[in-house]
Amino acid sequence: MFLSKILRAADHPYLEGAGGRRLNNKLTSLQGMTMKSLKHHTALQPLFIIMGAGIIFVAVYCGRLASKTTDINWSKAKDIGDHMGYYNNKQFKMFNPSGADYSTMSDKRQEPKYRE
Repeated sequence: MFLSKILRAADHPYLEGAGGRRLNNKLTSLQGMTMKSLKHHTALQPLFIIMGAGIIFVAVYCGRLASKTTDINWSKAKDIGDHMGYYNNKQFKMFNPSGADYSTMSDKRQEPKYRE
């Protein structure tokens, strides 16, 4: 009963009507949220571009982590060795600044074969 009183009290004139909070906080009334105001405020344009690129990069990187890392097993293979063997002679890192050749790295390392 107390909660319903609070919810009914939210229907107050300062929220609705002329000069109310909902009319003042519409998406179109905020500067930089429409194409017209974004063209007018040129200082906001690089901000939108940089933030948009950052959001896209983070989303793509999270998708890459979900699909490529060995921490997540999407294949549901019963034998974990099949799943972990995906990175034999492959590069796990996204960037390779040292220029290492990963196509023969697992063979040169001579890791023990626990399956045999």
